[in-house]
Amino acid sequence: MKHIIVLFGGNSAEHEVSVITGLQVMESIDRKRFIPYAIYLTKEGYFMFYENLKDRKDYKNLKPKLITFGHDTKGSFFTTTSLFKRRYPVDASFLAFHGGNGESGQIQGFLDILQIPFTSPNTESSIIAMNKILTKEVVESHGIKTIQWIQVFSLDIRERLNAEIQRILKTLVLPLIIKPVHLGSSIGIGIARTEVELKEALLEASFIDTELLVEPYLESFVEYNAAVRRINNVIEVSKIERPISKDAILSFADKYQRGEGGKTDGMATLDRELPAMITKRLEAQIIALAQTIFRIIRAKGMLRIDFVLYKDNIYLTEVNPIPGSMSFYLWEASGISFKDQITDLISQSMRDAKEQENLNLKYESDIVDRFISNKHR
Repeated sequence: MKHIIVLFGGNSAEHEVSVITGLQVMESIDRKRFIPYAIYLTKEGYFMFYENLKDRKDYKNLKPKLITFGHDTKGSFFTTTSLFKRRYPVDASFLAFHGGNGESGQIQGFLDILQIPFTSPNTESSIIAMNKILTKEVVESHGIKTIQWIQVFSLDIRERLNAEIQRILKTLVLPLIIKPVHLGSSIGIGIARTEVELKEALLEASFIDTELLVEPYLESFVEYNAAVRRINNVIEVSKIERPISKDAILSFADKYQRGEGGKTDGMATLDRELPAMITKRLEAQIIALAQTIFRIIRAKGMLRIDFVLYKDNIYLTEVNPIPGSMSFYLWEASGISFKDQITDLISQSMRDAKEQENLNLKYESDIVDRFISNKHR
């Protein structure tokens, strides 16, 4: 059996959403194939081990232990830091982070150094996908349509707000939508219908993220989402969903707080039409775009891609490298259970790591010895 760390939490505005996803994975992972360890990353940056955690109730009842990670000739591992230290082997990791350093590439790089396979997109594609503007720049260079946009830096807003507003309004027409570039779950998004509202929205968002995206607010549009994964070198696309919002935009409340009777089950709580009632032609178009975008951003693992249909054109809105609840409901609609999804992603992560290991070029030379010997001449 393989030893798997399930990582969640982190310093992110989506911290609690990540905890939900992590607990969902711990509840659904195949314990006949894997030995899972629940590893919680605190907002302060400490890794904590919830020993014997099996379901969501254990999260409140167990006391976590501080741990450290390492890698030596015996492989990758984590160790408790208590008086009676214990070493736990690690064969792979399942990433359930959302936002912050857990989704944007830093953790992926950390795990690469430790030689621990992980289920999310790699460092490179995570950096691209978690930056809404960088995503637009990359896909637009390949001819994929995105909504017209302007980049604004938070420092510029605080130093010359009026000048930035005039710069925006020279290109875009009110109403506008303001989005933090590096956040998900609709956190920090605002709509501005007047200059006064634009000023307020920009100022508020400038204290949430370092970089902002400003786009026209579309009054009549339809959203469509699809999950995409690469398994055995085949890029698969899930059933397509049409999210249903009760607000002017798809809000955090729509995604996580609209559960029946006040209950929530992460992104699975969202009201949606699944599969979306669309024509075969539109379905084929979205699938083709999703597969192309997956390749363009050099992705691996599984992610969710969000689109908008506006005036008979499909536009990319954003890419979610680690989607809420792992978008398990989209794959279940495609006939793949959550347990099998988890198994597929872990197994693929280990194959990806093996392939990467085979690419390593070991090149040795004598330049260090020559450099050192030159000191004595």
